[in-house]
Amino acid sequence: MPNVNGSIKSVSGSPNKFTSFFNINGLLYNATGTFSVDVPEFTSQNATLTYDDIGALTSYRSFVGHIGSSDIKLTFDNGPIITGALDESINRTINVSGSASWS
Repeated sequence: MPNVNGSIKSVSGSPNKFTSFFNINGLLYNATGTFSVDVPEFTSQNATLTYDDIGALTSYRSFVGHIGSSDIKLTFDNGPIITGALDESINRTINVSGSASWS
């Protein structure tokens, strides 16, 4: 499975939204999504996107995962996975689900 480095972070002032960016062969792939629960603000400037097929990085997709005290992991229903160490720890682990739009 190919993987690329990028970033994922919460959207300031919107406790249930996030955005992520990954550069694949000179093209920027962005997943912008909504968690089913509110989460503390977080940033991972050293996130990794793992995927089988670049075609999976399209459309509107559901995910499940967690934001841990020091890491994040989101697994999309069609296979891609975003993981990363948080730049600053948060005080608890939160199980999350939601959806995101790839562009």
